[in-house]
Amino acid sequence: MTEPKRPKLAVVSAQPWLSGAEALAAAVPEPFRISGDVVRFDVEPWLALTYAYTCRWPARLDPSALPEAMRHELAWWLYSLRVGGERVNSHVLVSWVKVAASVSGDPARRVGSFIELSVSEWIAAARTRFYGRHGRLPSASFEQNYLATIARLHAALSRAYDTGEWWRSDRWDPRRDPRIPLREHETLRSSTLNFEGVAQHWLKEAIKWYFAVSLETGNLVWTSLPGFLTYLGTYLSEFLIESQIDTPTLVGDPQEELRSFALRFLARLRQRRSRRGAPLAPTSVALVQSGVSTFYAFMADHRVEAAAALSEPRWAELTDAHARLWRPGEYVKHDRHSSGADYIDPATLSRIVEHLDILAMGKDETKTVVLDSVATQVAGLGDPQAMRAFLLEILTGRRINEILLADFDPLLALRGLDPREPRGENAFVARFRYRQTKIHGAPDTILVEQEVVNIIKEQQAWLLDHLAATNPGSPATARYLFVAWQANRLGAKPYSASTLRNLLAVLVDALQIRDTEGRLVDFQRTHRMRHSKATELLNSGVPLHVVQRYMGHLSPEMTMRYAATLAKTHEMEFLRFKKLRRDGREVGLDPTDVYELVQLGAHTDRILPNGVCLLPPLKHCDRGNACLTCDFWATDARHLVELEAQLEETEALIARRQVQHRGRTGAEMSEGNVWLDQRLAECRSLRATIAALRAAGDDSRAVRGAGVAGRAATPVELDTTRHCRPRELR
Repeated sequence: MTEPKRPKLAVVSAQPWLSGAEALAAAVPEPFRISGDVVRFDVEPWLALTYAYTCRWPARLDPSALPEAMRHELAWWLYSLRVGGERVNSHVLVSWVKVAASVSGDPARRVGSFIELSVSEWIAAARTRFYGRHGRLPSASFEQNYLATIARLHAALSRAYDTGEWWRSDRWDPRRDPRIPLREHETLRSSTLNFEGVAQHWLKEAIKWYFAVSLETGNLVWTSLPGFLTYLGTYLSEFLIESQIDTPTLVGDPQEELRSFALRFLARLRQRRSRRGAPLAPTSVALVQSGVSTFYAFMADHRVEAAAALSEPRWAELTDAHARLWRPGEYVKHDRHSSGADYIDPATLSRIVEHLDILAMGKDETKTVVLDSVATQVAGLGDPQAMRAFLLEILTGRRINEILLADFDPLLALRGLDPREPRGENAFVARFRYRQTKIHGAPDTILVEQEVVNIIKEQQAWLLDHLAATNPGSPATARYLFVAWQANRLGAKPYSASTLRNLLAVLVDALQIRDTEGRLVDFQRTHRMRHSKATELLNSGVPLHVVQRYMGHLSPEMTMRYAATLAKTHEMEFLRFKKLRRDGREVGLDPTDVYELVQLGAHTDRILPNGVCLLPPLKHCDRGNACLTCDFWATDARHLVELEAQLEETEALIARRQVQHRGRTGAEMSEGNVWLDQRLAECRSLRATIAALRAAGDDSRAVRGAGVAGRAATPVELDTTRHCRPRELR
């Protein structure tokens, strides 16, 4: 059966449960409309809506006692669930309709719509009916089932009948309200945003307006809103209550008192305790401080518009001082990328991978794991998707949401690759197209090995079987490679990153794997896999620009922030070769001094495809691409292949140009030709460099300025106090 399109949610009506219900009915196809006939949930089109509960009788819903408007509302809601791949407890729904029928039939009430009463009033009515039938109050679980059902129905209808601005609602749910601006393939870490907990009405409405404008302009994305709501609706709101402040201006005289308020709030943040009883981490304090500062800067810049949109004239009283709550030196500093704990060494990572099959094992299965020389039985977690998704993250170094949001078929064939040709174990065989979720315009494909391809194909086969089992007779077509387990019969929703992290947290506690320093490896922090991948690539000698492209970064500086997780290791890797002068003597610098001179973390422009520039960072180079004949250029044996290829290409270029010159002029290109002299100098420099590297033998030492011996002889002296250029040329 072909799935119909999602119905429109917005219905314009002055009396929503009268004329609005007719508009809802018009959006529902004929097979899903509810008249006075009994609805059986054990046959199509209603079968796919029910959970597979074990019961002696199928659920049958009798809507005949409901008013016509309520039947339209119920049909529209059930159809919306069907389109979204969600389900409902049909037996609870049948009981709930009986409650609604009794309430609507009460002459004292005459209720004509499910939204005519609040959720709490509907629960009270259900409680009253249950007591009248059984002589006792319902159990907590029974009442909770009723609450879950009516809350879903009530929220959906409230949104459908809402003709006002979408952001004024106290609950935002982008899954059911298409008016909320989202990026394509938005990662919905929290599908619902609840503003009801903000104590101050003026603050709550301002936060909603700020979020709405920021979403529409792209200054904020949905995934950042839960954090900002905590900063503003919890930390700031509670401090305002403690300080007995109930005004948007925060103080009476902003010029005299606002700075004192900001410092007191910052001091309170430093004193605040987390759920575990420890003080808030500097990173948390910095995020709250930044969030509150950004919010008030926005409100101060838009004070007139805010006062009009929120019907709160006090927002217009903000001053420019509110846009600058703290001075630059008063912001708490934090650096998420400075800790070496973000890196997991290969040996430890191998031990983690060894036990990832526990994620896929059935919950009734166990695996013997040796912990501290003691054999322990660890139960399976029953989620094969989690195992394969985490393996892909380890192997590719992608962000976890880039994997979880990947298309069902994310593999691209490599051009010119013959599938019949034997390939090595680590050879690239395909491109993996991931979902770039963070950096607009960054690369979204990487080359992958056969191991990655095998995992993807295994997940595809499993997913097709899973969808066929949940959609008998008409298997759905998956949109994503990894899909959510719940409320996702059609496979249209991606697997949740929080679900994966929760499973990994259980595995961390069960395995108790420790690194070489004895620290517990909390690999549920999935971003550590990305740090580890980048660090291993750099430590293996992969050129920086290649690592930058592989990691999907727009700048080498961002890549080097990942490299900083093992600064000492990188120093040793880069400087494990001795630097030589062009005459064979060692460079008169300590390796640490050379490392400080190069400053990999701050001066990535000094790293060249065929070596590194040792020019002091404060100096400026204007030699263009004449590195081969520069005293400050250094290289090592790792670049020998590139240097030999460069020499071969340069010699071939000279030969082609000489043939072209001879055919055009009838004469040979003389050595006085400027272009030819430069190319010949490059060839001499390359030969000198290659010879110096080969002479080092197995020592594989690096050389500095090895190509200088091949440049044209000149009596001028280099002035290294200014630039690399000879004095006579300045």
